[in-house]
Amino acid sequence: MKSSLLILLASAATALANPEIASIVSQEFGAATSDGILLIQSGASPGEPEQWYVYARDPFRQGEVVRADISQQGRSWTAKPNGAGARLLRATPPAPIAFSRVKLRSYDVRAIASRAAVESKTTFSSIEYQLAVNSPNGAPEWGLALLDGAGVEVGFLLISAETGVINHQQWANQALPPSGGVFGNKPQAGDRGSRAAQDVKDAARRAWNWTEGARKETKSFFKELFSRD
Repeated sequence: MKSSLLILLASAATALANPEIASIVSQEFGAATSDGILLIQSGASPGEPEQWYVYARDPFRQGEVVRADISQQGRSWTAKPNGAGARLLRATPPAPIAFSRVKLRSYDVRAIASRAAVESKTTFSSIEYQLAVNSPNGAPEWGLALLDGAGVEVGFLLISAETGVINHQQWANQALPPSGGVFGNKPQAGDRGSRAAQDVKDAARRAWNWTEGARKETKSFFKELFSRD
């Protein structure tokens, strides 16, 4: 196995290497590894990411995970191993990504997120991307954390990688006021119902913290931004 591999892509839009990531991993580390890809992730990027972090099942050690970093260099990509073991992921997606079902790339879901941000009156500067399976039916989903210029998360969306449907969205400017109701009044039954719904949304957000580093500085998201009992 080579320590790194330079892969030339035929498409002019080489930055959009989403389903192609499986091919890159296969050429560098073998089909057994690419078939076990559980998660691809990027750091915050104002445009298309130039580096992806790939987590896959270790084909030789049951229960362990391997990680590779895939970086763009001009019109090419390099893939390098970057760790292995049982603790690389805080939580493990239920199934590997079926890349044949990934119909929307990061570019496509960014456009969807941008439209949703306009509707929610939210401004963002960069996006952290994650692609994984989060349901028993094996459907791949994009998880997008939208950040403002200071790096604070102002929105989070789950978008179907097959259809582009927004399965979940959460915005900082639509979070509940501090506990105690409006202007400190005693919370009413409707407030409690709203908080219960908000807790469900918070749980959906936390479920996408696959790695310890995913939104580490705002791991609790709205619970840090808005105090609630």
